[in-house]
Amino acid sequence: MNTGSTPWQVDSHDFPHGDDSRQKLTFLLRYAILAPSSHNTQPWQFAVSDDGIRLFADKARWLQVADADQRELHISLGCALENLLVAAEHFGYGHQVTYFPEPADENLVAAVTLTAGGEPPDVRPIELFDAIPHRHTNHNIYEERPIPAGAQARLQACCNQAGLSLYLTNDAEIKRQVDEMIVRADAIQFADPAWREELGYWMGQGVFGTSWLMSKMSQLAVTYLNLGKGLAKKDSELLMSAPVLAVIGSQADDRTAQVQAGQVFERVSLMATALDIHVHPMSQILEIPEFKSQVAELIPELDVVPQHTFRLGYAEPEDHSPRRPLEDVLISENEVLAR
Repeated sequence: MNTGSTPWQVDSHDFPHGDDSRQKLTFLLRYAILAPSSHNTQPWQFAVSDDGIRLFADKARWLQVADADQRELHISLGCALENLLVAAEHFGYGHQVTYFPEPADENLVAAVTLTAGGEPPDVRPIELFDAIPHRHTNHNIYEERPIPAGAQARLQACCNQAGLSLYLTNDAEIKRQVDEMIVRADAIQFADPAWREELGYWMGQGVFGTSWLMSKMSQLAVTYLNLGKGLAKKDSELLMSAPVLAVIGSQADDRTAQVQAGQVFERVSLMATALDIHVHPMSQILEIPEFKSQVAELIPELDVVPQHTFRLGYAEPEDHSPRRPLEDVLISENEVLAR
């Protein structure tokens, strides 16, 4: 099987056509692992059976300082789950998802039953599958051109899950208020040595695709220097350059809602990729409770909890961030039983 030299070079023509069900389901995970995640921590593990896949949270990759309430952890897991379902539909599988099927095991996030030739409950747009290996987070300044109404409508249509909403805005005053929050949030986080140490650790692991030397230098700089003022200025420029600011909100504020918010975010990201639009999460304003409540006040709908904020726009493409090999995130049945 030729799966390419990196996980990003997965080829749909390599899908197994024999009788080995587990081999086929395992192949679907080559698309799941291309999902985005907070700090590119890739906090997921998968167990494959003859008729399904179980998705587990890898708590060793949880950002305990930046993401104390595990909201971003579960959004990241939702992104991986969504890629899995998109790939399953492409290869002709029906699917049924059970969220948190074992209350005693909070790390078991979802159990997905897959049926060859079955009908999925919600058919996803066909463009999403082809976009998976091309999607990437874009940290560049965005171009000064609006996103057409038709494209925004297609992005909006990606949020079709009950209890969730997608709010898109180009309102200058809302962007100004969010910009002020981002500047203050950056200052608060960079003033926290524990937060800087955590970010530095992951930078040192090379999660952002830099060389070993640059990763270690960045780790030292972030850990021991307060770079908040410079980063705040850059983040402000990034936000204000974006033609559209987006917020995914939920009526409930539980783990299932967070996972489903991640699914919506990944659908939006994949559709944006198909439309040549780039996406960049701006998570810091939801990592601080004071600003999270202020973001909620900016959303027109009442009683909606903001789960994820990001910007959308046009920009020069960036390289993909690295991905762990599939073998590193697979766990056996014995490992599952030993949990």
